[in-house]
Amino acid sequence: MTSTADVVQHHLESLAGGDLPGVISDYASDATLFTPNGTFNGTDEIQAFFEGFVASLPEDFIANMEVDVHSIDSEYGYITWHSGDAAPLGTDTFHVVDGKFAMQSFAAYLP
Repeated sequence: MTSTADVVQHHLESLAGGDLPGVISDYASDATLFTPNGTFNGTDEIQAFFEGFVASLPEDFIANMEVDVHSIDSEYGYITWHSGDAAPLGTDTFHVVDGKFAMQSFAAYLP
């Protein structure tokens, strides 16, 4: 079984590498993603969210992302991160079940 730490790490590496199929592979088919812009259910909706979100980011946003806090407790993961002045604070919480994200919450301050 894939650990919570492994799934979170794969997610971060896939995102950093621009590997959207890799990002989506981390989610269970019935996963839920909570964001300030709405709730996305299932991998089709989550993929549509990521496609729109990544397309809206300034150049080098993802390349400049740095994880500040990375905590794992059993099947839960929590990170805070930043990306220069474009995002002084971002946060994600993950719930991993059977090696896949069952739930994620995401928020970022994007001035």
